[in-house]
Amino acid sequence: MQRSSRPPETDPDAVRMSLGEHLEELRWCLLRALIALVVACLLCIWPARYLLEIIARPVILVLRAQGQPDSFLATSPVENLLVYIKVVLVSGLVLSAPYILYQFWSFVGAGLYRHEKAWVYRIFPLSVGLFVVGVLFMYGFVLLVSLNFLVGFSGWLPLPTAQPNAFERLLLHTPAPLHPESQPGDPAGPSLPLVDRDPTDAPPGAAWVNVVEHKLKVQYPDNRTYSFQLVRDDRRALVTTHFRIGEYLSFVLVLTIAFGLAFQTPLVVLFLARSGLVPAETLRRYRKVVILIIVFIAGILAPPDLLSHILLSGPMILLFELGLWLASRGSREGERDSDQAAPPAPGAAM
Repeated sequence: MQRSSRPPETDPDAVRMSLGEHLEELRWCLLRALIALVVACLLCIWPARYLLEIIARPVILVLRAQGQPDSFLATSPVENLLVYIKVVLVSGLVLSAPYILYQFWSFVGAGLYRHEKAWVYRIFPLSVGLFVVGVLFMYGFVLLVSLNFLVGFSGWLPLPTAQPNAFERLLLHTPAPLHPESQPGDPAGPSLPLVDRDPTDAPPGAAWVNVVEHKLKVQYPDNRTYSFQLVRDDRRALVTTHFRIGEYLSFVLVLTIAFGLAFQTPLVVLFLARSGLVPAETLRRYRKVVILIIVFIAGILAPPDLLSHILLSGPMILLFELGLWLASRGSREGERDSDQAAPPAPGAAM
């Protein structure tokens, strides 16, 4: 069976294709999209490491600011590899998305009328722009605020002062505590230099404290630096924050998709109002019900913490109000144009 070629501007009523021709056209579109995805993933194998650094940067900043260890955990021998493969797939999907959408449009667009295509041409750039704005808002603000709250919550659970009494020391074979006044010499001990960046020409045996990374570092004779993570005494919590790399990546991906979709709210409102499915007046009358539905949807899209839910539902409500205002304005302009185009009533000119 030969693959059919359909002009993009042909009236769909003038073109008739059998089910087999439709399936053949769909098969070729899917095949080209799959090839583009594979090629894009191959191109992203090396750059994916830099994308992973960008994704991990917010949590590293938060962990350092909270005085927590700035590293991830891998609880499986293959977890690091699986995470990297996931990053490659996601970056490849983003890179090939324009071509995949073009293939989708080449299949669907041939069945649309000219005015329907014009509507898609107007809405699609706005949809992409709103999605990008939502992702940037999530990465630049929401992710930092959410992580800072979640990591800082562990500091609210302080480590108890577990000083054993005499009976407990006897049971646990713990020696008596040593007081500073009973120690010979200076209890402060030697001091180490505090730096905000590592020296480039440190001699072997040199030690310093990096106050940005909160690490004690020592220079070895093999020109390698070894470090030890420092934890603030006032942040020694009952639970130490250590994220699994796979769980953190899933957390970021969920937030990315959630905010990208949430920022489509104005377009959804415009579509409902312009298509007549739900008029703007009805949306305005049942505004409280719509806001309740938005809060419910935000609870499904957002990760299961209260702050992320609030940070997602708040912009969605504001975007709903924006879409409602645009829909109301468009409906008023449409009524004004229809009134001007309406013929005068009989006897009105008398």
